[in-house]
Amino acid sequence: MKKIYGILTIMFSLAMFTACENDDTDFSDIINGGKDPEYVPKSIEFDYTSLKEPDESFDFDDDDYVENMTVFYTVEVKYDGNTATVDGDGGTIKVSVDGAHVTVNSTARNVEYILSGSSSNGSFKVYSESKLKIGLDNLTLTNPDGPAINNQCGKSMYVELTPGSVNKLADGTRYVEEPGEDMKGTIFSEGQIIFNGAGRLDIEANCKNGIASDDYIVFRPGNVINVKSNVSNGVKANDGVDIRGGVLNIDIAADAGKGINSEFDVTISGGRTTVITAGGPFIEYNDTSSCAGIKCDSTFTMTAGTVNLKSTGEGGKGINCDENISVTGGELNIVTTGKKDKASPKGIKADGTIVFSGGKIYSYSKSADAIDAAEGFTFTEGYTFLNNKKNLFEITY
Repeated sequence: MKKIYGILTIMFSLAMFTACENDDTDFSDIINGGKDPEYVPKSIEFDYTSLKEPDESFDFDDDDYVENMTVFYTVEVKYDGNTATVDGDGGTIKVSVDGAHVTVNSTARNVEYILSGSSSNGSFKVYSESKLKIGLDNLTLTNPDGPAINNQCGKSMYVELTPGSVNKLADGTRYVEEPGEDMKGTIFSEGQIIFNGAGRLDIEANCKNGIASDDYIVFRPGNVINVKSNVSNGVKANDGVDIRGGVLNIDIAADAGKGINSEFDVTISGGRTTVITAGGPFIEYNDTSSCAGIKCDSTFTMTAGTVNLKSTGEGGKGINCDENISVTGGELNIVTTGKKDKASPKGIKADGTIVFSGGKIYSYSKSADAIDAAEGFTFTEGYTFLNNKKNLFEITY
């Protein structure tokens, strides 16, 4: 049908050209088949709506699930402008308040802290010897001098978004450092950060990362989390990022900023994750670093869910992985439109292997490779090619 359509189009065009031979209209492009229009890649935009997901199944001895934590104590903190009131402290839970800056020193086990109210000059900081739960119940909190929430405990911190709540956290443009303490983002924890609950959380990063952990970070179904950063990464973890569900939107405008930056694995088994980066490369001592939707120093594994990544800056990448990439299910869409100069843009890049065996994968790079696998690129049987070009790769199972 394509050949017949082409012949009919040319015959029709010649007829028009003959009938208008006294006209100065130039039909040469039509007669010669026309010029190829610029390719329009898939549209990748943020979707802030919640996601219907099946209930999770989990073991009752799995510490990644707050359902397995028995709360022994509850402390409520209510912010109101330049003040904060605390209810439930005492005994081995010591809470000090300086204006709207709240600091907890606790030796009690399994404490839940419920934060609500609003302050443009406040914070919540915890020193603890045990895992803890922080409930956000319509909280709006900005700390001009550091993290809004700062957990100096190396144990798990469960962040529960109260169903139906809308919560907003922001850091300042500078951090007043404490000797011997890390402060790496608007939400920071020395231990694991595990998000759960069916509320919404908006995070603005003005100095460092949006969400940062010196351990690992887990996102569970129900969450709607939106991170915006003009300075660094959206999500930064030392020991891995695990997306099991929920909605995660990350907007990065920083040079060499990463939407998700993990010094270990990145695992995706559910949810809808969208990352858009717009910054250029960062060059220091002849070392060039560029933006990436997802950067992991170990392996990237996707079994389900939806991941949408777009990078518009020079050299921006969709996925940049130091080891192997495996996609066995879900939907992965990547668009990079940045130019190739000091940094090279790539759709999906692995220093190890890339293996596709399921799902739907779309990768487009306007100025470079859609797929770049240093140690080999394979796809198992059962696929259908939709596109297989240097800068556009599309496959479905």
